[in-house]
Amino acid sequence: MVAYRVTIGTWNVAGRLPCDDLIIDDWLCTEQLADIYIIGFQEVVPLNAGNVLGAEDNRPIPKWEAIIRRTLNKSLKPESKHKCHSAPSSPVLRTCSVADALADEIAALPLEYLETANDYVWPEHSLEETPKLGTALSSSTRIGFNLTDNFTTCNPHDVGLKGSRLRRSHHSSENLGSICVQEEQKLEQVVDSFSEISDEFSEEEDDSFLEAAIEEHGNDRGRSRTKYVRIVSKQMVGIYVSVWVRKRLRKHVNNLKVSPVGVGLMGYMGNKGSVSVSMTLFQSRLCFVCSHLTSGHKDGAEQRRNADVYEIIRRTRFSSVIDTDQSQTIPSHDQIFWFGDLNYRLSMTDTKVRKLVALKRWDELLNNDQLHNELHSGHIFNGWKEGVIDFPPTYKYEMNSNRYVGENPKEGEKKRSPAWCDRILWYGKGIKQLCYQRAEIRLSDHRPVSSMFLLEVEVLDHRKLQRALNVSTAAVHPEIFFDENEDLEL
Repeated sequence: MVAYRVTIGTWNVAGRLPCDDLIIDDWLCTEQLADIYIIGFQEVVPLNAGNVLGAEDNRPIPKWEAIIRRTLNKSLKPESKHKCHSAPSSPVLRTCSVADALADEIAALPLEYLETANDYVWPEHSLEETPKLGTALSSSTRIGFNLTDNFTTCNPHDVGLKGSRLRRSHHSSENLGSICVQEEQKLEQVVDSFSEISDEFSEEEDDSFLEAAIEEHGNDRGRSRTKYVRIVSKQMVGIYVSVWVRKRLRKHVNNLKVSPVGVGLMGYMGNKGSVSVSMTLFQSRLCFVCSHLTSGHKDGAEQRRNADVYEIIRRTRFSSVIDTDQSQTIPSHDQIFWFGDLNYRLSMTDTKVRKLVALKRWDELLNNDQLHNELHSGHIFNGWKEGVIDFPPTYKYEMNSNRYVGENPKEGEKKRSPAWCDRILWYGKGIKQLCYQRAEIRLSDHRPVSSMFLLEVEVLDHRKLQRALNVSTAAVHPEIFFDENEDLEL
């Protein structure tokens, strides 16, 4: 078993567009970087009739993706004016440093040049099956796209952005196929391909060795090369999920599948529901469910939210491309995380809720929290866990303010009592929660919530397995000797 850090973040952004310089470091807990980030949004677009019944609006997605990419891949190392000559010159390292430089140059391009696809999944094939170095450029499974021109170097200056005729596999949860796209709209794909090649070498060589060689060749920007890559993302109306991993882990993530389920209007519209991601990390099966459940504070509203959960579990299926009869469900995974705007409220009068919030008496409030009580009664999420909540309710704030709605009542305004609507739950063995917190970002009427976990996954050592298979399995049985002169008794 090997442990990896996984950070999950959820935020109902109330249809608000972020500014380009929005800082989300606290939300993503970047002081202690994780190996995997699962980032979920609710109401990434306003839930009006046009967005729910009409064509899906994915315009906010590139802005959020650019902010996440910038936050995860920012350089944490101080600038150095001294060159290091501890590593020998290497043409392999020199080529990779050029690729890293290209990655930095493209990352600095204006936002409109970044990718606009909101539904992207890496191919489902195993990324471990492809040989390294020698066939890296010819393997569409390893790199993620097809190179139709004949060339034998990973130097981007020889390849050219417009002459490479790249093809990337794009999938939706219903139809997995590939389409040809223009390179100008897919510059990030070129970055990922070259950074993936350079990562092959960094896995075999120590990072300090690689950075020393990069510095020796005068490429100062190499120190801030891409550390995280996005492996899957999916939008359903206002729900959006984006999964990012360290480059070194990407080849160990397989069987990526996505399953959206709408439980909103008429029981099937996407204004409420979930987007679930299934994947295997080494030999462990992981599932991440980002959901937005039925809202409302009236008596019995928690029963409708419970019904949403049961419906999502019942209808979520991760079909296999190879064998459609062997589709996975949410409970069939080893470790499961459920997060989002679950909308469970506090069963108390508004006056008492606000008084206890002011006194920071979280335990007394949680004794009246609907989700807390449903969990302990076994009515829903039976066997699931949630960490200790020691932060104020995350809903409902005035926009760009630290005041809850209703502190200064306005005529005609709906009464909204503070509540912990935004939650993160988990199920399975080998999961240890390291933190559970909210971030003080005022963009929305919700505060974003995040949690970091230490996740134990099963890792098969292929070298040990091969050695075991090479050992002779012939059994040696003891010989039995009989004395010929001894009479056998019948």
